Amino acid sequence: MRNKPNNFRDMGGLVCKDNKTIRHGKLIRSASLFDLSDEGKQMLDNLHINTVLDLRSNEEVANKPDYVPLGSTYTHLPVFDNRKFDLVVVSKEQTDRVLALTGDGIEEMRRQKYTVYAQMPFAKQTWNHLFSCLDKGETILFHCSEGKDRTGMAAAVIEYCLGRTLPQIAEQYLLSNEYVKWHNRKTQFLLLMLRKEKRLRDCIQFCETVDMHQFNTAYTAAVKNYADFDDFLLKEYNITEERKLHWQTLYLA
Repeated sequence: MRNKPNNFRDMGGLVCKDNKTIRHGKLIRSASLFDLSDEGKQMLDNLHINTVLDLRSNEEVANKPDYVPLGSTYTHLPVFDNRKFDLVVVSKEQTDRVLALTGDGIEEMRRQKYTVYAQMPFAKQTWNHLFSCLDKGETILFHCSEGKDRTGMAAAVIEYCLGRTLPQIAEQYLLSNEYVKWHNRKTQFLLLMLRKEKRLRDCIQFCETVDMHQFNTAYTAAVKNYADFDDFLLKEYNITEERKLHWQTLYLA
């Protein structure tokens, strides 16, 4: 059991506009809250989290249900439907499917990953719930299975609205590769032991890491029909400049 979730990060201390920083203990990103030790559960209890927002698919939640910290409200709002993207969810069933891939099926996994990124900005129910929590100044823990893709996109939007620059946002997004590198090395070793072909190993490596091509896929999809990202946020989610300033008042110090 783990003493804290994987890829667990308090966003507190990140520098935003006017050299203000995000308040510590208010915005927390993570991988799943599964298989935690008593110490890990106590650590979460002590954070006084108002809302746990679980971004995972139904399949992932069924495989690894969260520990819900004391006093927290748990909300499960999938960013995508695992029935449409069955090769990029993180579960035992997905592992079995992926290990059996050959030929064109391997590239289908890569295609699904890019398609998920292109669709993520439009997960209306999920993001509207997150934004309503921000409106209330709640202490929020948001997560997916590994804390890097769906969680990374959620963090990116929050950071943007709090006044961080795109290079700063990208740096935090890519930092997930450091947090998951031990797991990825173990995966690659097991694939070698199973004598899986290099094409499959490379594709799994791609799916288990983040890069700027994936980040830019989401960004490009969001702004495709809009003047810029601010215009996208305004017209898709009614995030006005006044609303951003309200969040900055609540979350910046």
